[in-house]
Amino acid sequence: MVDHVKVFILHLQLKSLICGCPLDNPLANWKSSSLAQSEKRSASDLSLASFGSEVALGSGVPCKIAFSGAGPRDIHVIPISREISGKLFLVERHPLHSRKGVVIAIAPLAGLNPKIDENHPTWLHLLLREFQPRFHSTDRYRKVESGSSIPVAQGRWTLGFSDADVCQAAYSRILEETRKQRSFVESLITPLLEFPGNN
Repeated sequence: MVDHVKVFILHLQLKSLICGCPLDNPLANWKSSSLAQSEKRSASDLSLASFGSEVALGSGVPCKIAFSGAGPRDIHVIPISREISGKLFLVERHPLHSRKGVVIAIAPLAGLNPKIDENHPTWLHLLLREFQPRFHSTDRYRKVESGSSIPVAQGRWTLGFSDADVCQAAYSRILEETRKQRSFVESLITPLLEFPGNN
């Protein structure tokens, strides 16, 4: 990854040298516009959710996950992308509000590489780019048994769904949100890779 970044920076420097003019920086332009837009976002915007946030379950896909030493838990999985940010939320139903849940884990969309298990079509395997994603315990909302707190993940999550169709739907949603994130990033990077006169 470091080598790829070095090559990219060298490309930009050569482009500036050959063109003899300063380069436009679409990333800086995007950052300025993004900051302005963020001030207008609603507090209910899921992309702004963090660990322990209460969010609506409306767009979530119900499933189960078993963390090591904690046993299976009923959760909702919610993939979402906004501009360059892409996240997968694991949300546990709030004990007092049936339509709301508490974010217990967040992982980046990039690199999840979702795969439906060949032998178990209701299982969805996800690889984690960050091998130690942060977790939030909902212990403050309910009494839990000793030893049932969520431990650090080990680089992979396996989600279990009620049937193959629901699993396929979750798989498709993750791919779609990842595609949207990738498309936005490409729209920012493409101008940096083009030389004037090539258009």
